[in-house]
Amino acid sequence: MILNHASVRLLGFDRSRISEWLKDVADGMGGLIREQAVQNHLRTARSLHETLCSPSYSLFDACLRLGKDGYRDQHLFFMRLATKMPLLSDIGKDIENRFLGCESKTLAAADGDPLVLCAITDGIAVGFPSDPVWDRSSIEISFEELLPDGTIGEASETIDQLTRSIHASSICERSSSQLLAGTDPRSFWPNRNTIFPNLIFAPGVEENLQRSAALFPTIARKLSEINEAAREWQSTNAPIPPWKTKVTPESQQVMRDPRLQQHRQFQSHAGTQELFEWHARYGNSGRIHLRFESGSREIEIGYVGPHLPLGRG
Repeated sequence: MILNHASVRLLGFDRSRISEWLKDVADGMGGLIREQAVQNHLRTARSLHETLCSPSYSLFDACLRLGKDGYRDQHLFFMRLATKMPLLSDIGKDIENRFLGCESKTLAAADGDPLVLCAITDGIAVGFPSDPVWDRSSIEISFEELLPDGTIGEASETIDQLTRSIHASSICERSSSQLLAGTDPRSFWPNRNTIFPNLIFAPGVEENLQRSAALFPTIARKLSEINEAAREWQSTNAPIPPWKTKVTPESQQVMRDPRLQQHRQFQSHAGTQELFEWHARYGNSGRIHLRFESGSREIEIGYVGPHLPLGRG
């Protein structure tokens, strides 16, 4: 777990509200630890004393107040929680080197560092629901990364985020799906309908996954989020799924070009050629193309792999 200190900067919120939020977050963190979804430590950019909720009130002060407000168990939980700081304390050299070559685009300067670290380590961001962007169980972040060839690539990843205790169940469900999917697409494919029961896979996706085997854990995470949206969609009347990650249609420019549109047509599970216009992102340039039917509430995955052509080359 990694503290998103930007979310605990709470100018305008009274201390009783902060106490309620901290109590709820402590319950959620405890749930993640009990389910063995995380280790029993919180990584922070600075100490709790130096992490300010307001100019004269630190996160450590808020921890102390938990006991006074009657939340003794949550107070003791925080006092016993192992804290690793600064942010890269006791972290592997490979991760450190990659992190130092990244720069957040979601938040400016050091405020974005915890979220970038979550993205490259599959960590869970912990904070307060102080803004609508933080009040959800996952968030997509964008960052630039120095690539091995010396160029700068743009990446976007969806990370788990716990700011309310109810977020723990969604995070655990996604974690369970990822564990079931494993790291080998060959073993995943025969069990795909069991692991992601709310998704349909076009036949060509099997070969796509083989070619993207090195990125399969990242792809499985993204599929888990699409599967979760598909599950929730079954109980709503919404025209599109309640996406848990960024899923968008192609631009009008692409869709007006018959050649580019053809690149986005794939054989469906029913054996017909279909347009898979909508897509989710993973890694630097990976795409998951999909289509969905509002009537049947079905989401079909049609392609997984590098960005499809955009130009006339």
